[in-house]
Amino acid sequence: MTRHRRLGCLDLDNAQQKGCTLRRILQTTATLGFLCLSGLAPAQTAPTNPGFQLNRYEPSAAGEWSFWVDHPWYSSMRYFAAGLTLNYGHNPLVFGYRDANGGFTYDSSIVHHQLLGHVDLAGSFLDRILVTATLPITLLERGDGGSGVTLVSTAAVGDLRVGARVRLFGQPYAEAVSMSLGADVWIPINSLSGNPFPPQVGESSLRIMPKLMLGGLSHSLMWSVTGAFLYRPESSLGNLPMGAGNTIGPSIQLGASLKYAHVGLGLAVGPEAILNTVVSNGNAFKTEFTSIELLLGAHYSIARTFQVGIGAGLGLLREPGTPDVRGLLRLAYAPMGSLKPKDSDGDGVPDHQDACRDEAGEANTDPMKHGCPRPPADTDGDGLVDPLDLCPTEPAGTNPDLNKKGCPRRDLDKDGFFDDEDLCVDEAAGNRADPDKKGCPLRDKDGDGVFDPQDLCIDVSAGAHPDPNKKGCPDSDTDSDGVYDAQDQCRDLSAGMFPDTAKPGCPLPDRDRDLVPDPVDACPDKAGAPSTDPKKNGCPGLVETRDGRIVILQQVFFATGKDTILKKSFKVLDAVASVLKSTPQIKQVGIEGHTDDKGQPDMNRDLSDRRAKSVLQYLVTHGVEASRLQAKGFGPDRPVADNKTAKGRSLNRRTDFQIIDPAPSKAAPAPSATQAPTEKPAGAQKPARKKKAPK
Repeated sequence: MTRHRRLGCLDLDNAQQKGCTLRRILQTTATLGFLCLSGLAPAQTAPTNPGFQLNRYEPSAAGEWSFWVDHPWYSSMRYFAAGLTLNYGHNPLVFGYRDANGGFTYDSSIVHHQLLGHVDLAGSFLDRILVTATLPITLLERGDGGSGVTLVSTAAVGDLRVGARVRLFGQPYAEAVSMSLGADVWIPINSLSGNPFPPQVGESSLRIMPKLMLGGLSHSLMWSVTGAFLYRPESSLGNLPMGAGNTIGPSIQLGASLKYAHVGLGLAVGPEAILNTVVSNGNAFKTEFTSIELLLGAHYSIARTFQVGIGAGLGLLREPGTPDVRGLLRLAYAPMGSLKPKDSDGDGVPDHQDACRDEAGEANTDPMKHGCPRPPADTDGDGLVDPLDLCPTEPAGTNPDLNKKGCPRRDLDKDGFFDDEDLCVDEAAGNRADPDKKGCPLRDKDGDGVFDPQDLCIDVSAGAHPDPNKKGCPDSDTDSDGVYDAQDQCRDLSAGMFPDTAKPGCPLPDRDRDLVPDPVDACPDKAGAPSTDPKKNGCPGLVETRDGRIVILQQVFFATGKDTILKKSFKVLDAVASVLKSTPQIKQVGIEGHTDDKGQPDMNRDLSDRRAKSVLQYLVTHGVEASRLQAKGFGPDRPVADNKTAKGRSLNRRTDFQIIDPAPSKAAPAPSATQAPTEKPAGAQKPARKKKAPK
């Protein structure tokens, strides 16, 4: 998507040409290849995450009289709502150039039109908790594409958002002031295996947004203010450098709404504003990392059952995904109940009519007594009047509770211990009472059949292999060889690939440590390699297995500057293949390509990587399972000798075979990464004298 522009400096004198040319070069360097949203330019760092959800609009709960700024409802208004929100954005992602003076030139729309459908569900219970779920589906994307952004061609499912709201005080649709706390969590679609959708549809990491919501309704004026922190990792979209214009990160989100609302008509009309600013790396409230959207919307409830909302807005400040124009349409099944006025004491008399609003009473034609209780009575007949009796319908009896006036002593778990002395009031002591905890049963916290007073590992189950010397504890496997210490005759030494059946937990002896046990090693005192021929098994040849490696004693030669293996290296690679085929206990081998420090490091890394993969392919074609192999080139990054000498450089040009699984045991430690091998290293052939390119 980058485009070059011609430099016009040739009509100036020499001094002017030099200054002009330098300026133009700097401008061209600064502008070419920048993906910008609304005139923002990225910093020069490489992208670290595979894209992010381009759409920024997150609908409020289905049934709310708002599009974006939360004004939550609870079950005194309704119990359930479900709907669909259509969301159209114009130019949410554009391409342009940034010059050296900070100016921006629009070039083309990467995404010109974007249409999404949000499937919304919400439910409330206890008149205090609201749970929500929203599933965005990208229905259409049109634009120029490019710069690593592929447009959605068919309907694409985005990140499922689930959330909850808790009302701390006040009713948002019935009182002037209310406060709620909430949180939303997005389940990342791009983390799913086999996800077929482009990276701008969803994200690869979990997003979490705690939120504080204030709002109320008074005299047909409905207001909302929200504050939230959106946790998300820094991510970039497309294949351009990561920075302003194609990058998002953790952010603060502030919202405000002010509407005319009529509860009887189910009507609300007014504006909403959302500000979002990225707070990582000191970018908070910087223009290029901040977006502001302003919406104007109307909501109407048909027959107090079906809700219709329509809105439109502008992007005043724009980050990636903020369109210059947005249109919204909401349709929802959201039946409205009767919003009950506040009744603090729950006696059915609204506070504005209740003469005793903090004390439950009854209706009375006298306004001075309306909502007040009758004169004190002693309902349970225990001699204590009801206002003073904490159990007015239950007599205190012969065992009164000294701490709860008018109540009997209780034995909730029916174990013979009264609750005021029972240390486990909700759990009967049972047949195995704890002598140290009155009213409590003996515990077996880890469920291993050993009660806690005798269990030396109270939080860990003894399991199928208990320790015979530590009651209630599991046996250990110190050397992690699958043989527990109680039976392991070599508990500090892993049995390895070739365990000794006569000595549980011990490996068969291998004096020369070549992965061929002495009983079957034809050359037990000379390091060799496994072989299917009993007479050659463990004897020296082109290959040795030792110190966690398959050591080749001849170089692997390649064509100069290429990854083509020369014919003279086939024998040594055939020997490596023979070792792997005859030793299935070696489950994973890493093939490493290395070079000296001559030439460009990146070219060396690429060449060594291709050569390592060529060796992998050779072994696969000669009968080694591909699943047992992995290949990687390290270029000059892991020298084993000094690159200042010809001999050192020769040692550094090599191909190594590291045994990854099983890992080298304590009996056979892997060599230090800085220790040069004693044998002639395997690697690329010597470079030509006059060339500095990688070989």
